[in-house]
Amino acid sequence: MPWNRVLAAGGVAGLAALAGRYAAGLARADRSWPVQVEGRLSDLGEVDEVSILPLVERLTPGGSSLAGEPGVSYLIRAGGMRVLFDSGLSGGKAESALVHNAQMLGAPLGDLDAVVISHLHLDHVGGLRAMRRRTFTFGAGAAEPSGVPAHVPARMHHPRADVTVTTHPRVIGPGMAVLPPLPRMLFWLGYVTEQALVVNVRDFGLVLISGCGHPRIEQILGVAEQVLDIPIRAVVGGLHLPVHAARTPLIPQAVLGSPHPPWQPISERDAEHVLEEIQARGPRIVALSGHDSTPWTYDAFSRIFGDRYRTLRVGEELRITAAGG
Repeated sequence: MPWNRVLAAGGVAGLAALAGRYAAGLARADRSWPVQVEGRLSDLGEVDEVSILPLVERLTPGGSSLAGEPGVSYLIRAGGMRVLFDSGLSGGKAESALVHNAQMLGAPLGDLDAVVISHLHLDHVGGLRAMRRRTFTFGAGAAEPSGVPAHVPARMHHPRADVTVTTHPRVIGPGMAVLPPLPRMLFWLGYVTEQALVVNVRDFGLVLISGCGHPRIEQILGVAEQVLDIPIRAVVGGLHLPVHAARTPLIPQAVLGSPHPPWQPISERDAEHVLEEIQARGPRIVALSGHDSTPWTYDAFSRIFGDRYRTLRVGEELRITAAGG
């Protein structure tokens, strides 16, 4: 058989195998997620204020010396606790964006009270090597505090952190909890589970913090409502909506991170569905990550939410208080 036919046959067989894996993963996700949301929290408590400081994001303020990268890491301060949510992309480098920006912003990483990892993808755990080793890293050196509790959504390990795999809703601090990891099947990257973090602010409601938002939005919001009888009043972070990614740097996110088969790109309809689900909750603040969103997405959210919307940038702190600030 000519080589071109051999290669073509191999390509077809490979695509068929991926399609089969995709179908099996979809069925697995549909079976597993209702079981994972069992359980309610009655002891969450509340805080007077939450601060969300982006230490890693794609976008930076104009003219700053802060480093931008297509990853996520937020320093969350609430109820006297300092929690790092995800650890960005460049943890294997001599000076990662996370370590550089934390130093520039006066946000030391050595005295954290906890770490929360949203999901095991390279732009949230410190790079490809960390992802392959099923761990997380802040930088090339030992920047992670020894013994720090780390709440992770799947089997992971760390040489210094005290790692706990989230299997049910768990309070991790005053007014702060991780939600059960939710599954999603991505065509190219495969099966992933992702957890969100929520903070209950007195006289405001729940602040929901998302890493990528790979699970369906109705599941993310629905689980928070099922676990906690508290209205969702803020949605912050990534929602994986790289709509119209052509001529932007987000083509990898649009292709590799898509929950759809290759012939069905993430579309305006996907964004409209997410917008409708969030809008139905009556949010007072919506803040979108730029690591997996395009300018089209920013504009769409801005049109719907007006002055309730903001785009997250490194170093631009988001503070939400009991008065709703």
